[in-house]
Amino acid sequence: MDPPSNKGRLPLTNVSNNVNQRQCKSNVPPPHHDPLSEEQLKYAPHGSEEAFFMYRKNQRKATYGEEDLFSLLSDEVLLHILKWLPKKTLLSCGQVNRRFNRVSKDETLWYRLDLSNRTLQFDGLVEVLSRGVIVLRLAQTSIVNPTPDSNYLEFPACIKVQYLDLSMCTVSLAVLGALLANCRALVKLSLENVPLDGRICAEIAENRKLEALNLTMCSGIDATGMRLMAKALTRLHSLNVSWTSLSAEAVQELVRNLTPQIVHLNLSGCRSTLTDEKVAVLIKRCTKLVALDLSDCTPLTEVVIKTLCKARKIEYLSLSRCYNIPVTAYLNLTELKTLRFLDLFGLVSDQAIATLKNSLVDIGINKYYHSSVARPTVGTKRTSIWGLRTRD
Repeated sequence: MDPPSNKGRLPLTNVSNNVNQRQCKSNVPPPHHDPLSEEQLKYAPHGSEEAFFMYRKNQRKATYGEEDLFSLLSDEVLLHILKWLPKKTLLSCGQVNRRFNRVSKDETLWYRLDLSNRTLQFDGLVEVLSRGVIVLRLAQTSIVNPTPDSNYLEFPACIKVQYLDLSMCTVSLAVLGALLANCRALVKLSLENVPLDGRICAEIAENRKLEALNLTMCSGIDATGMRLMAKALTRLHSLNVSWTSLSAEAVQELVRNLTPQIVHLNLSGCRSTLTDEKVAVLIKRCTKLVALDLSDCTPLTEVVIKTLCKARKIEYLSLSRCYNIPVTAYLNLTELKTLRFLDLFGLVSDQAIATLKNSLVDIGINKYYHSSVARPTVGTKRTSIWGLRTRD
């Protein structure tokens, strides 16, 4: 097949030339032109050159529904819109495009989070902590251990969480230890009914800003761990170590090293390890105590009443089921001028309670059934911990 003819179009090499190819082939001399006109023609764009080199942007307007209206919004406005979305929807928004992914990970959107009563994968916990969560509730949550080998447990460095509720959480010692090893900004922590060991107690002690610590019904707290926590946590004002089966040595370390700044303390459940002498050491050291719970500490006798009357600021006192203290000894509590509430559940008869109410006129007796010392939730409130909301 013959190649297409080049007749009728100019070669590409001659597009930018000012010489007319057809005029060169003609024997007729070109017409005379004015020099000024030739100079203007020299710099004037050639017709075919203009058509060949000029590119025009497609000005077709997007039809209705195709235009991205969010591109017209600033990141601040988009962030204000996203803050009204549930966390699950927020995760889906992060998959729309790169901009949505970046904005949806802003720390202001993840300030508080409630993942209680769920089964949480280890990678999910790592992702949550990487978002910069400050208030985190994981009560009764089951955290799945990723591998049997604890060497692969990696959490984000410098976790920002400050209020952490792990009450009755199902978690292995390895995962809990790795988690607390990266937490250094904790202000309030609850590990109620969670098994502990020496390493975890040491990691708790590294949180020097800790103000409230709830260790109710925790196991594995020995004398060494108690000494580390009592000495290091100098800002602690609320401590609950009730029913932790503390040994006599652990109790001794607690009363000798506990910070004098403590205000609320629960030592209930020390059925054989807390004595009158140890309470005397505690009262002498911790002069700012306002609430003290010594329920079910059966070794205590009427001597402890005389010791407690020397306290300066105690307003709430619980001695429920301290059977070695005679009823008449409670009448001496009139010397404790700051006392406002006294709990004596399961100890005396209704008639004896009536007698005490007549004698202790300004003191409310048996007003509180459960202790709230350092606990994140009290009563039926399940949407907040330590007074901070966990849900948007």
